[in-house]
Amino acid sequence: MPAIVLLTLLFLLPASASAQVYKCKGKSGETAYSEHPCDASAQPMKLRDERPAASPPPMMESAPQESSPLHESDAAPAPAAALDRSAERECIANATASIYGPSNDRVATYQQQMTMLNEQFGNATDAQRSDALQARMANLRRAISREHAYAHEQVNAARRRCVEQYRAATP
Repeated sequence: MPAIVLLTLLFLLPASASAQVYKCKGKSGETAYSEHPCDASAQPMKLRDERPAASPPPMMESAPQESSPLHESDAAPAPAAALDRSAERECIANATASIYGPSNDRVATYQQQMTMLNEQFGNATDAQRSDALQARMANLRRAISREHAYAHEQVNAARRRCVEQYRAATP
């Protein structure tokens, strides 16, 4: 039954949806997919842009169009600009992986500690011990929030540096 639901959801996804997807291996060998890099060595997956058309649409005959500045601006970007965009995207992906990877590892450690404390809290019979465990768990929650905020701040700063570096080089 869950497989049918999953398959149905996959068919309902729009074909044109695009996002950066990373394939990662977990510590126990399982495969995980994420929009954020799991570690510094994570590489983005290459996804198909569009489904191939079954047949090209029929060509309609029309009067020749005059060249206008409006049509010229719709032209494809110059190859140098495309290379700069590619280098910019690679810079952002590398920076993101190098920041989120270690951050995710630290958060995972905090979450393991939270799980351990939660088990101890469930077995605690002393009110003073329960209060101490709750205080430690609250500290870990704050540490996780700070870690997420710091990582997002670092990624945004790295993204700005990459954009400035590669867009400043483009004339």
